[in-house]
Amino acid sequence: MMSNTREEKILEEIRAWEDSYFEEAGSDLTLTYHKWMNEVYAAAEGKWKGKLLTAVDDVLFHVQSALQQTRYEKQTVEYLLTEARVFRSDIREIEDLKKLSIDQLRFMARKQLAKQRLVALAQGGVTGFGGVLFTLSDLPLLLAINLRTIQRIAMTYGYDMRKPYEMMFVLKVFHVVTLPRHLQYEAWSQLEHEAGSADEDWIFYDGEDSVVTDAWMQRPLQNVTKLFVLTVLRKKLVQGIPLFSIFTGAAYNYQLTKQVAEAAHQFYQKRHLTEKLRMKP
Repeated sequence: MMSNTREEKILEEIRAWEDSYFEEAGSDLTLTYHKWMNEVYAAAEGKWKGKLLTAVDDVLFHVQSALQQTRYEKQTVEYLLTEARVFRSDIREIEDLKKLSIDQLRFMARKQLAKQRLVALAQGGVTGFGGVLFTLSDLPLLLAINLRTIQRIAMTYGYDMRKPYEMMFVLKVFHVVTLPRHLQYEAWSQLEHEAGSADEDWIFYDGEDSVVTDAWMQRPLQNVTKLFVLTVLRKKLVQGIPLFSIFTGAAYNYQLTKQVAEAAHQFYQKRHLTEKLRMKP
């Protein structure tokens, strides 16, 4: 009874977080900026927009698949299983992590997210330092870091990334939490409904397999704006070092990953708790 009460209390905390999170639609300046970004993107010809959306979708799918094939992925799985066995000795596979209490899962997830924020901080700082290679690789690396962040959250809560359904779901969550804040609520609600109607034994994803929308394209446009600002700031040197651009790049990437991590963590917590409470007699 105590565990059930604790789970329901945390679920209430998540709902309170949602109320606060989605109320923050942004300042007038932010909304004006997003409107301008939309106008810039809308100015492109329709056929090019369609091709661009398809290309970005393909990039996300390939980045997701590449992350799953790395040795680092296997090490992460083994690390999570080893850490989980501190709490329960019968943990054998990722899905067994669902046996842990919600507080144990949150503890593990927060450790993973802290590491990812530091990775984003370092990567942003390197981009700010300069160089053509670092500049061109900034967006792909930032996408990879944030996709990896969501993958780690999903695995911590017992969702097996070897299942195509869960891989696709990570991309959907990534899309939602990287939309402009004032557009997230509707997409968040739709994804919650999809998660609620999913079967735990599903392996393949039979929903809409496109991820990126027109509204999401503001994200790469914002990154281009960031790179332009960093280029300007690199000219301001402190003892021969572009400190302003380093700090700006690090701060931007850190804040983005922090926002993605927090929102995705809340989503997967809620998904896990909703499924668990639904199975209670």
